[in-house]
Amino acid sequence: MCCSSTTDVNPIINKEMSRTAKTYLALGDSYTIGTSVAYSENYPNQIADSILAKTGDSLAVKIIAQNGWRTDDLQRGIERSDLDEKYDLVSLLIGVNNQYQSLPLVDFEKDFRSLLDSAVKYSGGDKSNIFIVSIPNYGYTPFGAEKKEETTKDLTLFNSKSKTICEEYGIDFYNITEISLEAETNAGFRAKDDLHPSGTQYAAWVSSFIEEVIEKLE
Repeated sequence: MCCSSTTDVNPIINKEMSRTAKTYLALGDSYTIGTSVAYSENYPNQIADSILAKTGDSLAVKIIAQNGWRTDDLQRGIERSDLDEKYDLVSLLIGVNNQYQSLPLVDFEKDFRSLLDSAVKYSGGDKSNIFIVSIPNYGYTPFGAEKKEETTKDLTLFNSKSKTICEEYGIDFYNITEISLEAETNAGFRAKDDLHPSGTQYAAWVSSFIEEVIEKLE
């Protein structure tokens, strides 16, 4: 019995965990921090949970995001934050508040490029370890239903611009917008505020691209 004590086993486990630990920087707004859901249910933390379950590797998550942030707010947030020099994985989801506040698309494009440059910097220059997530369509929620057509038109332009810039940079763009449309008829895809995604919807996002993310960490 003495030979199977936790004193003998734990050092081996800890050594293995430290060997496989990776770091993840998630940049964004309410859709990244997970407004109106438990912190553990936001999509960056669900990515970490999925990777642990699928590969056994741990992923330390650092989130720079706040509810209501525009592209310029996020850039200032990055500049104010105490960040590591390099992360193994970097994600970006931003732009909905630019659209909601009717800010020009040309300003979004300028800021988005700047944010991609920041993502490249914190990935150590490795663009293959970066991914961008499309903006979900809040027009398909009770909160945004009144302006559904206008919102859909605007967000289509924002997401199209983001995807085009990502292609130019050679950075992966994951389109989750179609998934977000289910919130119109599926209450389980909506958080309690009837605006933001629920943990269930975030899980669907993660399921749609987790295999590609795992490949980035190999």
